[in-house]
Amino acid sequence: MADQLFIPELIQQVTYGNIRIPSFQRGFVWDADRVAHLMDSIYKGFPFGSLLFWRTKTALQIEKQLGPYSLPDQDPDFPIDYILDGQQRATSIFGVFQTILQPKPGEDT
Repeated sequence: MADQLFIPELIQQVTYGNIRIPSFQRGFVWDADRVAHLMDSIYKGFPFGSLLFWRTKTALQIEKQLGPYSLPDQDPDFPIDYILDGQQRATSIFGVFQTILQPKPGEDT
């Protein structure tokens, strides 16, 4: 059975460095229209797919970025949830709803 992860929890876990993008994933490629369509679906309460994570204490080479946002170092005592599917959606949700991290200058948000 799958666990539910609500948007505030997703944002918190990314901000803490507990959710990461493994380096074998492609970079963020969605344009503003795709992000807007996702936000419209969320606003209307439509399902927008699932996110697939791999939870492990195994250290993988990771991306230090989530879209234009630099992520903090993870706590080595806690397992990491690596996003295997849904990175574009997770990055879009994080970029729209989070208020703590600032994007790198010159990067689109």
